[in-house]
Amino acid sequence: MKKYDLLRSGNSIIRVLEVQGDKVLVIDCIKRTMPVWVELDTLESCSECTNDELSEVTGVVIVSVDDLDADQRKTMYERYTMIAPILSFVADDRMRSRLICSVAEESGVSKATVRSYLCLYMAYMDVAALAPKRREDERVLTQDEKNIRWALNKFFYTTKKQSLMTAYTMMLKEKYCDSLEVLTEEYPSFYQFRYFYRKTRNLQNFYISRDGLKNYQRNNRPLTGDGVQEFAPAVGTGMFDATVCDIYPFERVPVGCNRSHHHPGTDIPYCEWYSRLR
Repeated sequence: MKKYDLLRSGNSIIRVLEVQGDKVLVIDCIKRTMPVWVELDTLESCSECTNDELSEVTGVVIVSVDDLDADQRKTMYERYTMIAPILSFVADDRMRSRLICSVAEESGVSKATVRSYLCLYMAYMDVAALAPKRREDERVLTQDEKNIRWALNKFFYTTKKQSLMTAYTMMLKEKYCDSLEVLTEEYPSFYQFRYFYRKTRNLQNFYISRDGLKNYQRNNRPLTGDGVQEFAPAVGTGMFDATVCDIYPFERVPVGCNRSHHHPGTDIPYCEWYSRLR
């Protein structure tokens, strides 16, 4: 028996994380709870197990890092970076607990989240296990949802700034009334209409469609440039000052010098040009 071996006993699959004399540190790869120390003798009845068997039992398929998209790889490495300082102290219960608390505080996540990432990685010993699952393709919208989307685009997301109730009423008139303008028996409720709106709402689309692009860029556009981040890296308020100044270079008109707009023989300041700095 050596470090990182997979062992199976009945319905349980464990991984060896540390061997110290007659004691072995193991983690339950199915329950993915925190590792515990057990006696070496208790593992004699266990048989060897493979990663494929583990994936078949847990239903977790570890894909290659090369097959992950950019967002998945980013999240995967962020999670690994989070737990990396703890891996060297897995066998020390007290130090491990301190590091979990410290990492959770620094990363702004709960201790349960850190433990979950840690156990997931130790169960498979593969950084790809930390990658989030790829989102499934969006389901096909029902006809009612298509009608609601059409009504929102036609009556709500416009510069007329009509209310949701108005857009809902217009949808019923256009899509759920017969030739005699009688409402059909089945039609979506306003609560369904409002739910679909809230579920699909995009603030950028909301402001641009109702107030215009210029107004959005002037009043609602999020400022994420480097200059803004340097000035205000955290949420809050700030103040800075800008001063407009005029520069007037002067020269004196020597006595006897004739300027077109000055009498000869005068010694007075003469404004040559000026510039305005914004």
